[in-house]
Amino acid sequence: MVLSFILPNKKEVFVNEILYKDLRKISLYRDSTTVGIINFLESFILTKNLNVVEKLSTFFILRERCIGENISVGSKKGNVNIELGFLKKNVGVFDDISETVDIEGMRCVLNYPSKFNLGSTDFIFSLIESIEFEGEKILISNLTDSEYDEVINKLPEAVFRYLEDFVQRNKAHFEILVFEGRESLEIDKIRLNLLDISLPMFIARLFDCIDGTNYREMLFVLCKRIPDITFLINCTYLEIEDFYKMYSDEIEKQTANLQKENSS
Repeated sequence: MVLSFILPNKKEVFVNEILYKDLRKISLYRDSTTVGIINFLESFILTKNLNVVEKLSTFFILRERCIGENISVGSKKGNVNIELGFLKKNVGVFDDISETVDIEGMRCVLNYPSKFNLGSTDFIFSLIESIEFEGEKILISNLTDSEYDEVINKLPEAVFRYLEDFVQRNKAHFEILVFEGRESLEIDKIRLNLLDISLPMFIARLFDCIDGTNYREMLFVLCKRIPDITFLINCTYLEIEDFYKMYSDEIEKQTANLQKENSS
């Protein structure tokens, strides 16, 4: 099912739902790399030409719609649940930092990066939103990986100096306080840098919410009431939780009635 919603900057975004079976795939990526999880998650975003700020907001809403609004955060007292609403409110709307510069005959628009930092320094060139040269305009986010590599390899060295200056002048815009912390619960502040690998790692953790054992146990229990496995794995996690709660309530009621009958 395709979902649509409006981001804080008023841009409409279309995404595919993340289903219960997809969470199993995400859990399998846990032991590999963040790259695999992020590439998998980005495949659910149907709207093109989003920067990482817009993708972060999109993942917040997608997580809330398909999995739930509570996330588990580590503290010195153990894991604590906090609402995604707090995180979304803190992130809010990002300032417009786009600017146009002329570099050796090219007109470049600089903005928030369209690629996450997944370990390769080449992501920094995605700060270039578009390049216009001799009447031809290239949107960087529209390029395939091979086309992207080809374009950045042909850029003049002067481009990197412009990017360094752009990052330095907008340093404050790349730092975000996602969660202010809770001293009473001994939860530290959560700070992210849009240019750091901490951002994709944080996003990956948002969706890594079920392991293989729990995945199978919930299906095993629900199959006693809903034998159609294909139907179940194509539900969202929120729907699975609802079914599980209804079935658990039904079992508890039946158990209570049975105990009452036996005692009478």
